[in-house]
Amino acid sequence: MYLLLVIVVWILFAYKFVDWSQWRKQYPTLLFFMLVNFAYNYFYYDYTLWAFRGVTADWLNHSIINVAFTFFICPVGLIIYLQRFPGKRSGRIIYILIWTAFYSAIQFLFAHKGMYVYDNGWNGWWNIPLNLVLFSVLYLHYRNPLRAIGVSILLTIVFYLLFPFPLESLK
Repeated sequence: MYLLLVIVVWILFAYKFVDWSQWRKQYPTLLFFMLVNFAYNYFYYDYTLWAFRGVTADWLNHSIINVAFTFFICPVGLIIYLQRFPGKRSGRIIYILIWTAFYSAIQFLFAHKGMYVYDNGWNGWWNIPLNLVLFSVLYLHYRNPLRAIGVSILLTIVFYLLFPFPLESLK
């Protein structure tokens, strides 16, 4: 089961790279990420752009896999990302680009293996700008939560204009 393997890998990453004495500093940003992810899954539930697909067990669906990613895998990754963010301005863009490439490559690999599927106008190339915006806004939230919320509201409007879902699906 690949999900178990991914969880084990992230446990090892957490053990090796996370300073657990500092996790409370990243906690508000983790909650912000979870809220954004929840909002996508709520509003796009019947009109998904991307979704996880379990390939090893019939009961392993998007919702179950997404819970593991939302509450365990992504928080570990985001704590690592935020705790190791460069102090110098010159390294920040490269750092964001590295994380964008890393997550985009993982998504590409999962899509290639049939574990990540796209629909309704989304494709793997859209993951790159989405990840770039995601990592930029998460860092902004870490430094200035109110500004990040304002930017996120504007980005949500742009996202909806690019990828509208039928409003009647919210019933």
